[in-house]
Amino acid sequence: MKVFVPALMLTCVALAADAGADAGADAGADAGVDAGVDAGADAGAADLPGGECLECHLTTEDGVGELWQEDVHAAAGITCDVCHGGDATQDDSDLAKHPGSGYRGKLSASEIVLSCGGCHSDVEYMKVRQPLLHVDQLANYRTSMHAKLLAKGETREAQCASCHGAHGVREVNDAKSPVYAANVPATCAQCHADADYMADFDIKTDQYDEYVQSVHGKALLEKNDVRGAPACNDCHGNHGATPPSIDAISNICGTCHSYNAELFLASPLAPAFKEKSLADCVACHGKHSITHVSDEWVGDKPGATCRKCHEEGEEGSELALYFTDTFGSVRQSFEEIDELLSAAEVKGMDITEGEDYVEAARQGLMQARTLVHSFSRPVVEEKVMEISANQASALEVGYAALHGFEDRRRGLGISTILLLLLTLLVAIKIRTLPPFD
Repeated sequence: MKVFVPALMLTCVALAADAGADAGADAGADAGVDAGVDAGADAGAADLPGGECLECHLTTEDGVGELWQEDVHAAAGITCDVCHGGDATQDDSDLAKHPGSGYRGKLSASEIVLSCGGCHSDVEYMKVRQPLLHVDQLANYRTSMHAKLLAKGETREAQCASCHGAHGVREVNDAKSPVYAANVPATCAQCHADADYMADFDIKTDQYDEYVQSVHGKALLEKNDVRGAPACNDCHGNHGATPPSIDAISNICGTCHSYNAELFLASPLAPAFKEKSLADCVACHGKHSITHVSDEWVGDKPGATCRKCHEEGEEGSELALYFTDTFGSVRQSFEEIDELLSAAEVKGMDITEGEDYVEAARQGLMQARTLVHSFSRPVVEEKVMEISANQASALEVGYAALHGFEDRRRGLGISTILLLLLTLLVAIKIRTLPPFD
């Protein structure tokens, strides 16, 4: 399940380091917002807001003018001076930026929060202009690792424009938006895959490379499963992005894999993991490089996941061996069934009922693999018995179809012989009849 806030909700990210300066700037920003937005909202729909600012920037090489024309804020009637201050009615640059105009120009990281948060954390303001948008981005951001470091003076931390862009901000469901589901990994990777940029933070930079090769990455980036496949923010959070704690792992993974999480939390391994400070799902499946699992993956052979903790001959290793051997036997039975039903089908026999039993058994095998998370042999055995019953029924249908074919062939042979005898008798009878006059 993908959960993104719409793009108008800029991340309102930087925290002001100087409380006094922030308070003063807030007052100025609020006044500018009310005046600028209301004025822009009254403008004609045909002309985007921006005044003389836009007229000038359309002729410069910074690209701001072009980007602004596709910005959701421009479409909402918000003018340049709402964020940057200044007098947008002046066609002279010096007059537009004169000291009394409140001109701020390019915003620093700590000023971005005043610009974005001035609108997006104002309940009454947003209720009028975009009532469906959340207003908790700023509060969430303050809990993030980005915000905490920014508050300590680290200006390289991610803020609104880092993810959403500054000008040319698009709706989150716009495929060109950097926070569109399929674009989120690349957006995060702009910082987190840059070894030089991240060097001072002592954070690995291989997450993106691992993710694109994972089952999640392939589903999102290759199959474009933007509604089902998780991106960075689905696990780490959006505005409140932070490394998940050990206690949170099963809840995070359980957002999508709810039954797996439920089984694990009720299993004997859950308290053992907690005691050893192991991160539930991550301990076995990994983090960013999660791949498809196989039946051998849980085995007791060297390299198998269970062998990370359990030595050969231990109780845990014996349970893993049971899972591997049992599922292997089930797969082998499917091969026999498929061969039998195929032989019957080739002979023209109806095998629909058998195929239904096979499908039920395959569904059961999928469920049994999920039940591994219970780490309970009796629980898995119960499902395996159900699988075996369906497989046995499928075999019965297959053998019955072949026997039916043999019965039909014998019946056809007998019928053919009887017809030949009847034909012969008719011929003899005809020969004994007197000739016609």
